[in-house]
Amino acid sequence: MQKEKVNDLICIIPARDEELSIKQALTGLLEGSGIVKSNFLVVNNASKDKTAFIVKELGIKTLDCPKIGYGSACLVALEWIRSMDLNPEFILFCDADGSDDPKDINRLYQTIRDTNSDLVIGSRTLGVSEIGSLSPIQIFGNRLTCFLIRIFFQKKYTDMGPLRIIRYKSLLQLEMIDPTWGWNIEMHVKALQNQMKVIEIPVHYRKRIAGISKISGTISMSVRVGIKILYTFFKLLFFRK
Repeated sequence: MQKEKVNDLICIIPARDEELSIKQALTGLLEGSGIVKSNFLVVNNASKDKTAFIVKELGIKTLDCPKIGYGSACLVALEWIRSMDLNPEFILFCDADGSDDPKDINRLYQTIRDTNSDLVIGSRTLGVSEIGSLSPIQIFGNRLTCFLIRIFFQKKYTDMGPLRIIRYKSLLQLEMIDPTWGWNIEMHVKALQNQMKVIEIPVHYRKRIAGISKISGTISMSVRVGIKILYTFFKLLFFRK
């Protein structure tokens, strides 16, 4: 599949304390994704290191989000897009640690256009994950969450993967609010509740370039994240909003 230049989307990349990985990760995305530099938007999520400085050196637009939380960073980016009166066709979410394969981004982009889907999720389960890139707790949590979605919504998901692309108008319809680790599951569930077309495609997943995962770096953090994801799921299930 030939890579084409992508200029009708904005790629949102939350980043917190990623000074050891972000230059290599962003360079790889710039060279391999097909997205033009001006369409990358990195959100510095209360970093205490040189993350923001490195991003600015690369000439990539940077926003500051002083409130820690993946969802908070994404919401800051979406508010900036709204305030600038931008109207991209698609929004792509990508990690800052180099774990996502840039080649998969063009495949997500072409898939959402060709299938007229609302949301396309990159599934690490359907694809190839490098040994050690996913912790046992992450694997278990993915399976449990996907099982719950299948039981309550009759939809078979295989992954809660962070690499995903969604139509901007569909994203606005979801009215996302979660400020932390419930962001992805909120998107999954609300897309189903709004009867959107959601598909998964296989993607490659690599070990982060450097540093420790904010989610699976410690047992205690993994447990906290798992609890928040389950809380978000059942809150949406029983209270909808």
